[in-house]
This record gives sequence, structure tokens and C-alpha cells, in this order.
Amino acid sequence: MTAAISATQLKPRLPLAEWPDPVSLEVDEGGWVVIRTTPARSGALLRLCVGLDEPAPHGNIELLGHRPGQLRRDAAFHFRRALGVALQPDGLVSNLPMLRNLVVPLVYSGQRSPDEADRRARAVLDALHLGDWTDARPSELPPDLRQVAALARALAPEPKLLLLEDPLNAVRSRQALEVLEYCKRQVPTALVTVFRRSEPLYDLADALMLWDARGLVAATEGVA
Repeated sequence: MTAAISATQLKPRLPLAEWPDPVSLEVDEGGWVVIRTTPARSGALLRLCVGLDEPAPHGNIELLGHRPGQLRRDAAFHFRRALGVALQPDGLVSNLPMLRNLVVPLVYSGQRSPDEADRRARAVLDALHLGDWTDARPSELPPDLRQVAALARALAPEPKLLLLEDPLNAVRSRQALEVLEYCKRQVPTALVTVFRRSEPLYDLADALMLWDARGLVAATEGVA
């Protein structure tokens, strides 16, 4: 089975107190891996995944066959088009209506014409029950819908891999499960971090891991 993410002896180049020892991780294509951890570890890991930081010497991380931190500008631009990313904070553009929050990145990246981007954005928003909020700005959305909107933006480009950080902590479990099932149908490969127990994500995960002071280990049972 091909690995969508492969990390060996990985830790950040800049020391992080919560990440003193290297870790190794593999996410196979077609699998959702959920890691229960802390915001500090999560943020550092996902920055390495998208190429915003580089690993310490002797460590390595590859996503979709690329080493993100070593890509030149043009290559990095094309690489990130294959990723659906929803980190904390949500990164939605506050002065753009929700529809434009999805359309603008699709057009700017060259993935869709304006008309195609509009159709794709509306389809994703409708599927996630956000069709009535297309003209609303992010600040006008309740916290739960704002989180779902960030996921909609991550899904709109039809990425090969999702990178999600504590994606639905403000959403009720039943609604969260429906949203996550849609996400998994759209993008069957994902790395998801959570900061507290999340039954919907635990139920959907193909592999569940715990990352605390003892290191990154597979969880044989649901973690608190």
C-alpha cells in the first residue's frame, strides 16, 4: 500500500518543549489517521506537513511523494493544490462572503474558471447544509457553522489529502458525524488531530493514535 504521508525520526528544526524526541508516522492512501494530542504538537506537525517549517537534521517527512520543506516556490504552489487544509484558527477571510471564501482560492490557483469555481463552491456548501449562508461573512456564522465552513473550503479543490486540526470541536456529535462522513467520501485520505475526546472522529478513523509525553503510539482503544 502506498503511503500518502511518511515521516521518520521527525521533529521540528526549532526545539519544542512538548516535542523533545523524534517520532515516526505513516498514513496510507485511503486511510484516515486521527491523533489525539496537544495544540503545540499538532501545530508543529501540520506546519511540517504543509512545508511552512523544515524538520530537524536526520528527520524526514514526505507527503504525496514530496518533501514539503524542500520544494521551490512553483513546486510548492502546485503541491499545496493537492492538499485540503483546515488548521486553527480557521483562516477564513473575514471580509469575504462565504461563497467567495471558496471561489477565490479555486480561481487564484488556476484549478477552476470563475463559473466552474462558483458551481463547485455552491455544491460543497449545499452538501454541508451551508447553502443559506453563501452571502454571510464568517463573523456572522455561529461557531459550529464556521467550523463546517472551514471544512467546506478545504474540500472545494477536491484535494488528494486532508490535513485537519481539531476540525469540529464546536459541532454537535450527530452533525459532526454527518459532516465527517461526507468529508471521507470526498477525500478518503486524511491526517486529523484532536485536542479532546471526539467520538465521531474515533468512530470514523482507520487508525487512532495518542501523542503525549510518552511519545506517539497507536491506541488500542478510544482515548480520553
